Amino acid sequence: MRTWLPLVIVVSLISLGLWFTESPPKQLLGKTPTQQQHNKAPDLVIRGARTRHYSAEGTLAYQVDAERITFFQFDRRDRADLTEPRMIFYQGDDSKWRTESRSGVAINNGQRVVLKGDVTITELPQPGITLRTENIVLKPREEFAETNKVVTITDGANRTTGKGMRADLKQDKVEILSDVESSYEPR
Repeated sequence: MRTWLPLVIVVSLISLGLWFTESPPKQLLGKTPTQQQHNKAPDLVIRGARTRHYSAEGTLAYQVDAERITFFQFDRRDRADLTEPRMIFYQGDDSKWRTESRSGVAINNGQRVVLKGDVTITELPQPGITLRTENIVLKPREEFAETNKVVTITDGANRTTGKGMRADLKQDKVEILSDVESSYEPR
């Protein structure tokens, strides 16, 4: 009987070890993760991210750089949380517009990007116009931006403020929607 005891102990330890490695968390912790907890876990986190996006013709359309991108994949859509995103839009071989903000959210593979916190859109090359607001929605593939927040546009010493804006970055057209005030200094 003594000869079987070590063998039973070894088999028991191996079985117990396999059970622990194969057991889902609910059996180990006594809890079942909720759907919200599953949704909160990111699928991918990238630090020092740099992406390039090309037009149908194969030319560089825009690039996105961010300190961190946290990507979530859901059943019907995806979302990427951006930390300190910077975007540059190109027209031909030249960079035309640069955006910066504290944070952002890209939805459905970047079809819609919401930038938040000290948003700045700068025309390149400088000197050019600069738009500032707290929150803006971009449609990068269409090179379109809009907001319902207060916007300040500066061009050298000239300054325009208003509430709400639509900007067609491809056509270099900016429209302030209401409460427009301007100050202009002749050169």
